[in-house]
Amino acid sequence: MNKLPTMQNRNSIPTRQPILILCVDDEENILKALKRVFRGEPYRVLMATTGSQGLAILQGADEIGLILSDLRMPDMTGTDFLTMAKALTPRIPRIILTGQADKNSAQEAVRSGVAFCVLLKPWDDPVLLQAVRDGLKGNFHYEEAG
Repeated sequence: MNKLPTMQNRNSIPTRQPILILCVDDEENILKALKRVFRGEPYRVLMATTGSQGLAILQGADEIGLILSDLRMPDMTGTDFLTMAKALTPRIPRIILTGQADKNSAQEAVRSGVAFCVLLKPWDDPVLLQAVRDGLKGNFHYEEAG
């Protein structure tokens, strides 16, 4: 079970830190919508509009708990980004959030082990939140490429 990390404040009362979720999508409106979905949840959203930005964030932030990524992005595909993210941070759960046209590519990414879950746009907020909770709790299994 993943617990939120605690920190001591000036009064020595433990406070919970939000879990960082990295969202990578080239559409600003999607990133804003994801930020709204997570409002009120114990998460803090980090946003990147390219795979390169996402990798830079991953290299600079040690406490990322989960990655959400689109497949179609201008500088690199989501599959390429997630493959590199897996190499950098193999234990961080990764979710693909993509359009219907990319469904087959997304399913192949799950089969190859770069993501544990595919959610289609437009997503259902409760389903997205449950997938994130499952990922953060370790309630998933990456399939091995074979």
